[in-house]
Amino acid sequence: MSPVIHLAAYRELGLNWDFRRQQVQRGTLNAFLSGADTQLRGLAVTMPLKPEALQVATFADGLAKATGAVNTLVPATGGDWTGFNTDVRGIVEAFRGATGEELPSTGSAVIFGSGSTAASALAACAELGMKELTIISRNTEQTGAAFQAARRMGLCISAVAWHQTEAVNLALSAARLLMGTVPAPVQDALPMAQLRINPNSILLDAAYAPWPTPVARWAKSCGAQIIPGWEMLLHQGVAQVKLFTGEEIDAAVLRPTLLKVVNSTD
Repeated sequence: MSPVIHLAAYRELGLNWDFRRQQVQRGTLNAFLSGADTQLRGLAVTMPLKPEALQVATFADGLAKATGAVNTLVPATGGDWTGFNTDVRGIVEAFRGATGEELPSTGSAVIFGSGSTAASALAACAELGMKELTIISRNTEQTGAAFQAARRMGLCISAVAWHQTEAVNLALSAARLLMGTVPAPVQDALPMAQLRINPNSILLDAAYAPWPTPVARWAKSCGAQIIPGWEMLLHQGVAQVKLFTGEEIDAAVLRPTLLKVVNSTD
């Protein structure tokens, strides 16, 4: 969906720019950048290349360093690249758009998964004022990217494994914000039938294809408000457009074009 967002933005800004997908194998990003077109104004990087993008970036913004993930690369002088993390912005704006209000500073958040997207979710939830942060993952060894990011950011978090049903339900019952970062193809393996969430909570699932995801269906059945993953994608894309072009654009202007494509693929 990124080309949909970017091309619509460039048209709106009156720029005759192109944006296309390019498959780059793990371990070859640096070689790809070395041979990149000199007219290239930036790259939107997806998994599994986000940690690798941080390694190849000569410079990186604070969020990229804190989360350990770069999803945006912009050329600098002398063949160097600057790395940014706009996923955090995408998550923050998606939640703010759904609540339409300031979230309570004493709120709590639960994140499903412990990878790079979960690391960005931690940073976003901290920015939104969530004081109690819980990561639910396959085990409690705390080796994932999100746990490493939490240590870099000085965040005090709780770690719960999916099989610890009582502890998981306790965290879910108190959570105001829920963030899903588990890929859609493996969500069916999660023990959701044994779990119940706070019906006043809001779930943002980073996965969006196919939609609704198993996690989104489960959360909706429990009464939670659902934010589709393309809202996060939209807002982080708007931030990328600003980095590439230097121009501001309102997400609301691009949303109809994105939804038209999303609805046509349902």
